[in-house]
Amino acid sequence: MYQYKVEEIETARIYSDDEFNCRGCIAPMDVVGLARDIEEHGLQFPIAVQPLSEVTCVYPSGKDFRIIAGHRRFAACMKILKWQKIPALIKTGLSETQARLMNLAENLQRKALNILQEAQAIVRLKDLGLSREAVAKELGQNSSWVQVRFYLLEMPEEIQKEAAAGIITQYQIMQLHTLRSPAEMFEAVKKIKTAKANNEKVPHIGRRRRISESVAKERKRDEIEEMMAVIRDRLGNSIATRCLAWAAGNINTLELYKSLTEYAESSGKKFIPPKIHYGQDDFITAQGKLIPGI
Repeated sequence: MYQYKVEEIETARIYSDDEFNCRGCIAPMDVVGLARDIEEHGLQFPIAVQPLSEVTCVYPSGKDFRIIAGHRRFAACMKILKWQKIPALIKTGLSETQARLMNLAENLQRKALNILQEAQAIVRLKDLGLSREAVAKELGQNSSWVQVRFYLLEMPEEIQKEAAAGIITQYQIMQLHTLRSPAEMFEAVKKIKTAKANNEKVPHIGRRRRISESVAKERKRDEIEEMMAVIRDRLGNSIATRCLAWAAGNINTLELYKSLTEYAESSGKKFIPPKIHYGQDDFITAQGKLIPGI
């Protein structure tokens, strides 16, 4: 179990590892606005660091800590404001996987990454031994969110850049993955860009399924996750995507009941979840309260 404490640390002792940080190198010009805000209002949150004695990577001499989260804040304070010391949350006992998860999770919460940066970050977690499902659970995402980013990294670099620029959506990445060759992918991306430039509806670019979309049938997990991507791409996350996530096995019944309860409350309605069988005679409610059997 990791521990932490807050101290003021000399900035010269702190190592900002561009390879570790999912956002890569932070240029001074990128944090000028942040520096002005810090100068006016102060540093609202300390950066998070870990002792380099617990890190296996090669690092410069004279450094004692590696930044886990807060690379932009550190760059603003050190490179622009020229601070000699900075408040830091020192976390000890972290594994490399835990440290990278913290770095990625903070950036995801701030919506600070493009999809390619997210993909490059989660593939490092995969290389450290985490499965697609484990990465999704740790980041509070569904497994299709992770899979789309794995798909992106399998595509040509030019297409990855188009996705990073926001030209290609997550659903279109899934469609591109069904194509057999880079040439087909490039042609499909060209159609997307042409349609957007002409303010036209973007055509379907993937290979069509053999079974007609008008046929009702039991759906496989990949079909359910594809439909989730369609809804998320066009309407955003909603109770519909949560229900499909449950059907795909990405969330459990308690999590779905919690989402249904929150959705009902936001709609001015009331949802009372049924009791879920927990043990031989016990039940547990959707709020997580155990009700002993009689």
